[in-house]
Amino acid sequence: MNGLLHLIIEAGQIDRQFIAEHTVGFEKLKEIVNSYTPELVETITGISAGKLRAAAEMLGTARTLVSTVLQGFYQSHQATAASIQVNNLNLIRGLIGKPGCGVLQMNGQPTAQNTRETGCDGEFAGFLNWHNPDHVREMAARWNVEPSTIPYWNTPAHAMEIFRHAETGSIKFLWIICTNPAVSLPELHRIRKILAQDKLFVVVQDAFLTETAKLADVVLPAAIWGEKTGTFTNADRTVHISHKAIDPAGEAKSDLDIFLDYARRMNFRDRDGAPLVKWMDAEGAFEHWKECSRGLLCDYSGMSYTKLSAGSGVQWPCNEEHPEGTERLYTDSIFPTSAERCETFGHDIETGAARTPEEYKANDPSGRAILKAAHYSPPMEEPDEKYPFRLTTGRVVYHWHTRTKTARSVELDAAAPEAFVEISKQDAARLKIQDGDLLSLPPCRCIKLMTKASLRNCLTLPER
Repeated sequence: MNGLLHLIIEAGQIDRQFIAEHTVGFEKLKEIVNSYTPELVETITGISAGKLRAAAEMLGTARTLVSTVLQGFYQSHQATAASIQVNNLNLIRGLIGKPGCGVLQMNGQPTAQNTRETGCDGEFAGFLNWHNPDHVREMAARWNVEPSTIPYWNTPAHAMEIFRHAETGSIKFLWIICTNPAVSLPELHRIRKILAQDKLFVVVQDAFLTETAKLADVVLPAAIWGEKTGTFTNADRTVHISHKAIDPAGEAKSDLDIFLDYARRMNFRDRDGAPLVKWMDAEGAFEHWKECSRGLLCDYSGMSYTKLSAGSGVQWPCNEEHPEGTERLYTDSIFPTSAERCETFGHDIETGAARTPEEYKANDPSGRAILKAAHYSPPMEEPDEKYPFRLTTGRVVYHWHTRTKTARSVELDAAAPEAFVEISKQDAARLKIQDGDLLSLPPCRCIKLMTKASLRNCLTLPER
């Protein structure tokens, strides 16, 4: 990405007026990518200088440009920096907020976007800022609770941090919903040991008795998508409705019904003493979210189940001003980056150090897009003479994540019943390895980061 930006800037294929009026940080970006010549990029990536120049010419001369990436960017070394450079490419060309132009950084799951909108994925609901006191007070007012009841004083913990707290005893109650960490996380022997601790009370909410559920103290059987009604959002902000097709089996309930039952039993109240949760079904929750999101970036206030059921989706913001939804954002080239509106104060993408509110306000972008850049940094460990192989984990087309559902399909399980190792033909011939041989991957420094659950079928590679 640095190499592409280097060539496009060098060729002058940029919108200088747009950059000057609607972005900040261009000179720093230009300085950093300046050294990434096609020849240097070829030594780092193996992509030939000629192919890089051809790609830059295509991207630099395109009259319209939609850029999209997926897990190849998000789950790689320097993932944030690489993804930001995708945004930067559209921005320096001024190809955003116009027909046929934009950036769609795709999510990995159908409901990943709306979990971000509603604050179920570590973000603050409505794309508000956890560390902006005004935003905390605003959301508290929308929920009619005291601001002090919203845990805004720290950033949400990531999964491995949560399990570390559970390991030390800081967390004594862990509620796991629709995920299978006993298979998906690194250091599985440690994760399973943590889940099995007597001092940790584990509740697992899932449709199947997963490896994680087998370690739980309580299992709450949950309905799957065809057994409940709700909405989900595409990467282009289109909200769709999914109506329940059949009733859940046995004692299973939708996640929402489980949460509602929990809220009633806990007797959660707002600051007026009324029930905090005032709805009884999915449509009631949607109506509440409409009001909660009113006036925010992801404004749902003009939507309804009736409107969503009548067509093929509605793009937010949808409100009195845009009753049929909004086809594209940033048509005025104003971005939600001002200190008063921004979702986060950001961080240094090379060091990971968080920016303080004071630092951000001192250089307030005031509605201009922020161009960030970082130098390429190689992985901490590269192949060498003793450890000559680079190991990367990948997905199999027949299975999804931890195989919770796909392993129960006879056809899919037959197509890929076990995990396997792939190696290049040249290396296989040199090591006298043939298709179907049983391999064992020794726990060396290059391999120890791989999830052990995906290595059930393994073999021994010689030292070299």
